[in-house]
Amino acid sequence: MNIQTEHRQPTTGTTAYDEVYYPGHVYGLTHPNHLATIASVYGMQPAPVERCRVLELGCGVGGNLLPMAFQYPDSEFIGIDLSGATIERGQRNITALGLSNIRLLHCDIMDVDAAFGQFDYIIAHGVYSWVPPIVREKMMSIFKRNLAPKGLCYVSYNAHPFSHLRDMVRDMMRYHTRRITGMKEKVGQARAIVKFLSEGSKSNSVHGAVMRDQCTRVLNAPDELLFHDDLDSGATAFLLHEVVEDAGRHGLQYLSDADFSRRYLAGYTEEVRATLQRFPESEFMARDQYQDFIDGNGFRRTLLCHEGISLTARLISTSSPPSIC
Repeated sequence: MNIQTEHRQPTTGTTAYDEVYYPGHVYGLTHPNHLATIASVYGMQPAPVERCRVLELGCGVGGNLLPMAFQYPDSEFIGIDLSGATIERGQRNITALGLSNIRLLHCDIMDVDAAFGQFDYIIAHGVYSWVPPIVREKMMSIFKRNLAPKGLCYVSYNAHPFSHLRDMVRDMMRYHTRRITGMKEKVGQARAIVKFLSEGSKSNSVHGAVMRDQCTRVLNAPDELLFHDDLDSGATAFLLHEVVEDAGRHGLQYLSDADFSRRYLAGYTEEVRATLQRFPESEFMARDQYQDFIDGNGFRRTLLCHEGISLTARLISTSSPPSIC
């Protein structure tokens, strides 16, 4: 099926991503081969990655999709993004590589409909936390309507409890830079205020330890990432169960986290391992939620599939983690 770009133009104007370029990267945990392997571990029969359809919401310049398209010439890859300048840049890269199995569309997530067809793998990395509630609702609808019967969806987002600490520092930076519009000055002042506040806090206090840890993160973050991810007033973090319950209302079920190493419990005490292993399979998500509380996790990579699919036992390993390609 061919989807022409001229029929999928968004109705809104330019975005912050048109003005400040967000670097495109490869996100290994979104790769169809990785997703298919995890799905197979849990008893699903995913589409073969050599011949599949993949949709990425918020694809940016296509840095994640282009290598997949190059690797699997008989599969089809479609990415959409609201930033026209970013999509144009990605389209030039496609032309330069001579790829015919990938399309990057300047399109609003709200405009994705049944005409796009169904996909074996749907990816939404770094989007869910940075869009308003109405768009998150639309994303869940896309996950349900546009996901093939045996398909798998990857959605990542900022998570609590760690994001409470990150948000504390975000509030400080956004307050200090509230009247600054230029990216370079805004980012520079954001770093300066966090450094000042962390150095001024008491090093032997909990607050001081948090401030110093966050200061290290802020100072090491690329300018573009700090501008878009931390200084965006709309960024929202979630508890795992909130996203899973929302997915359930749309006829989707929780499979696992895309970071399969989190099934590996050898790093915990014997008491913690024993407690987590006592959760029944029917409360698999709750077990993962409590694991987030223990770890202080701040970012989730949640895998979803259609409800009604029978999943095999999602065991927690206490030995060496399995090798997942």
